[in-house]
Amino acid sequence: MTGFGAESSPPIMSRPMRAIGLLLAAALLPSGVHAQDPDAEQLRKAMADTPANTFRYVGNHLVCKQETPAQDYLACLRIGPLRIGDAYRPFRERNPKPYREVALDGGVIASAHRIATAADTHAYWVIGHRDDTIVSIQLTGNHSHPDLAFATIQLNDSEERVLALLGPRANITAVREVGGFLWDYRPFPISIELVHGRVYSIKVAAPDAGR
Repeated sequence: MTGFGAESSPPIMSRPMRAIGLLLAAALLPSGVHAQDPDAEQLRKAMADTPANTFRYVGNHLVCKQETPAQDYLACLRIGPLRIGDAYRPFRERNPKPYREVALDGGVIASAHRIATAADTHAYWVIGHRDDTIVSIQLTGNHSHPDLAFATIQLNDSEERVLALLGPRANITAVREVGGFLWDYRPFPISIELVHGRVYSIKVAAPDAGR
């Protein structure tokens, strides 16, 4: 989503998919954890300390621990207070007006909102919404805060922490505009941009939305 301000990063866009075993299985454990061909007891133990509605890499698979059992992983597609599928209007009413909006394909509007931070840090949202439904969420900057986290990963976290929590990425692409790299977790609609080995941007999207 280029052109959202001097601090803005290039868009987190779709990349060619490479199968690496990051597939969500039909199995649903009683604890509300989705997994692919899981050893149920081992998975439960590994996920015991994982917060609800959070992705974790366990047993060579990316799994979603859900507070409420469901047949999808939408509950884990969230950054901070925002979740895919939420209504955009309440967020817009609680926050300053977007400083830039761009019309995208498919009737999606991308709205950029600055986040109040300390003078030496910056961060902003780019929220894609269609008919008042949030279909993509991007958080960019270097302002770390537990309330602005995806799967407990915060801006400015190390790439080692990302690997430990989410596992291997499906694809890595250089992003020359910021001198960093884009890590793509396809087939999951998750992308993380790193600059100098630190998280600079995180994006999640609806599974059926173009990235």
